[in-house]
Amino acid sequence: MRSSIRFAGSVLALATVALTACSAASEEGAESGEGAAIAASATPALCAAVRGNGESILTHFASLSRIVEHYGVVEGMAGGSSASITTFAYESILKNPVVHRCGTSKCSPADEAARVALALKSVQGYANTVGDSEEADSIKGLVSTVMKLKAEYEAKGISGLALSDVGTAAARLKEVLSIPEVRAVVNPEALAMLEDIPHLAFNVGELKTAITQLGAFSVDDNRLFFRTGVLAWPELATLFGRVGDFYAGYGPTDNAGMASWLDACATEARDKSWDDTAKIELSGGETCGSRFEKLVTAFRSNVRNSQGAYASRIDERVGDPKSPLRKLVSTAVLEGDAAAQYEAARARYVAGEFPSGSIPFDPSFSDVRFGYWGNESDLSKLESKASEASDLKTQKFTSLGNATWREILSASPAEPGLSRFVALSDGRYSAGGWSDLAPVLVLKNLGCEHVVYVTRQGDESKFATRVAKNASMSEADWSKLYDLGNAASSYARSVAAADAVWCTNWDGFSDAQMSAEVLDAYNAPLETRASFSRVSPFRPYSGATTSAGKPGCSPGLSAGATFPR
Repeated sequence: MRSSIRFAGSVLALATVALTACSAASEEGAESGEGAAIAASATPALCAAVRGNGESILTHFASLSRIVEHYGVVEGMAGGSSASITTFAYESILKNPVVHRCGTSKCSPADEAARVALALKSVQGYANTVGDSEEADSIKGLVSTVMKLKAEYEAKGISGLALSDVGTAAARLKEVLSIPEVRAVVNPEALAMLEDIPHLAFNVGELKTAITQLGAFSVDDNRLFFRTGVLAWPELATLFGRVGDFYAGYGPTDNAGMASWLDACATEARDKSWDDTAKIELSGGETCGSRFEKLVTAFRSNVRNSQGAYASRIDERVGDPKSPLRKLVSTAVLEGDAAAQYEAARARYVAGEFPSGSIPFDPSFSDVRFGYWGNESDLSKLESKASEASDLKTQKFTSLGNATWREILSASPAEPGLSRFVALSDGRYSAGGWSDLAPVLVLKNLGCEHVVYVTRQGDESKFATRVAKNASMSEADWSKLYDLGNAASSYARSVAAADAVWCTNWDGFSDAQMSAEVLDAYNAPLETRASFSRVSPFRPYSGATTSAGKPGCSPGLSAGATFPR
């Protein structure tokens, strides 16, 4: 099971002494090695369209590592929801010069791919190393945070309190939201609700629901669009940034140690899962896993005392023209009258006008758009493509501009049920990254030569389609967007347009089967199309097939999903 790491005060004091030198050395190394990093191509040869998958996010890194070690470094990526975090982490890896240099020279393409692949696999090792800490929660889709909150909620006996015992319920909810294991990522708005005496009974009821349904991705009505979430997404974005800093070599990262670890383990790790890679024996009684764990442990003991001492990855812009990765990050967006309606309806909801059931909110679905963050020139290209498109998903494109990763990771992963809709800086609202879970077409419109779609078998997500229905999607809209039984739907076109599909089964595992789920993602079948024959693998992939024979992976197949009722 996961191990918990605790740092004594004396260790932290020693880390503080070493911080300045570590940080300066890291920044100098990054600057001097800038030319070593790959540059994003105007027409990326290989791109990955990644389906968001909530608590199963570790499977993304396993799948991408296998793709990279066989077919080369991915130069373009698109995704939303948890895939926005994956994109951020992958770009962080590419930004570290040590993954591209072997000794004093630039790596060969195969060796570079092996180093990038090892870094991707090691995200699982990072999560294991930091155990129950907040970074682990951020990587693992917040599963352990959710479990802690729910366990404490049940321990306090809140669900059994009588409706009249509002004061006691409020006091116990404060205790739940203040436990040390979660306090840093609790939404201040939730705590403020427990101080609002005139609306206390209403607020207690809504917070009880927010905790009990946290992470359930259940859509019974549209109240989850309005209900305050208990998690502080801006603070979570800071934690995502910490993980990105480690992989990019920012701040107190030991880049020399990272380079040495890659030198020692990357080649041997080919075609091995992280669990097997971690067991590779090195000199001095070490393994690839234990040496990596030392790097993570040292970084974390230093970084806690270096907040603000260096520029974090989280405050960089997604469309940085110097980035080694072309990328598009998606989220659903309320515009125009839909945004105004939402604000008006939420004001009434907060005042307690609607104690139960759905909230009067019926926007025009034409004002629910599919937004993308990215480089301005890339977004301009997509906008021109949208005006010519025949599929509804592409037609619903809207530009969100070149925002910081902090803004993006505070919005796209903040799905309904985890957060109310998130206000964007331009007055629009993010409704979460459920809108484009098959982002193949945007990458094709971006100019990617070959797109691998990383997904799971099956029809479109029930959560996504039910959210869309509660945002006024009609059955005709559903058929045009998400119906695999309609060959002209955006989803069906996306599956067919991919040059290859990495077809996992991550919905076939329980939360207790994470290792098996990650292994399945690493060894998943790769359905290839004729166009993918132009991509020469470093070594043939044994799981490659011309037909996986699975809905959601193979064109023309559907599991028979119908419009949500």
